[in-house]
Amino acid sequence: MTLGSHENNPQLQHDEAFRSASLAAMTLMLDAQAKGYFSGPMSGFDPAAVSKVAGLCDNEVPVILVAVGRAAPSNWPRKPRRALTEQVKIF
Repeated sequence: MTLGSHENNPQLQHDEAFRSASLAAMTLMLDAQAKGYFSGPMSGFDPAAVSKVAGLCDNEVPVILVAVGRAAPSNWPRKPRRALTEQVKIF
């Protein structure tokens, strides 16, 4: 089914690449946090330069970069976040 719906549809292929990459990045960031590391997604990079450095093929596109490492003592504190109960309503 995927081949039939995506094969000749560049926009759908592009959208799926971004969706899949975003979910993979989120999973990587959650796993890093669970292991005591800090992470941050990065956008605004030069896709052509990243493609060249990473050796990507013409049909591959870099979507997001994720930095993972230990926090430096001078890092900014975590931004305040609303409690889950303020954001989610279960019916």
